[in-house]
Amino acid sequence: MSPRCGYTGQRLFGALPYVTSMNLTHQSGFLLVASPALQDPNFAKSVILIVEHDAEGTVGLVLNRPLEHRLRDVIDDIDPRWADVSLHEGGPVQSNLLQLVCRGEEMAGKTVVRDVVLGTGIEDLAQGEADPASVRAFAGYSGWGSGQLEAETREGSWIVRPAEARHIFAIAPEKLWATVLRELGGAYAWMSLTDGDPQDN
Repeated sequence: MSPRCGYTGQRLFGALPYVTSMNLTHQSGFLLVASPALQDPNFAKSVILIVEHDAEGTVGLVLNRPLEHRLRDVIDDIDPRWADVSLHEGGPVQSNLLQLVCRGEEMAGKTVVRDVVLGTGIEDLAQGEADPASVRAFAGYSGWGSGQLEAETREGSWIVRPAEARHIFAIAPEKLWATVLRELGGAYAWMSLTDGDPQDN
């Protein structure tokens, strides 16, 4: 495939606040953690970084769906420093769209979490001093229409919590779902061990 590098270059949605069931107000920079009840194969046990949310809809990137490919497999003549950056499946929408998430607010792009930037281009990497370990590449994204995510959250499909840079860069993808639930504690920690519903506890 020949994905397009970087953010789309246009504002996908506006900027209205979103109040979650955890009484948090966000426009971006929070995590959606799939509840065990969510059986959609695209999102089962997924952890999604929300990068845009408002009245028109929501855009996010799945953090724990690594692919077998590296950047060298999808970009010709890439600088060797970035050749081994791993590629992740960001979601089922526009799988030929490549987006980079980098650690370090000095990088070009949109800050979505403290010290985390979306939309850095390959050319920006070449000009900067970024560590390859602080770069994640995503093919495709996850999207929801107006009101869809709120409805799914009310139904219990998603657990919402603030995102941190370490969730993206410091926790192995295969451990992320259980780790985030354990960090929430209580019934959520139990869910991470049993795949159960906290109301059954």
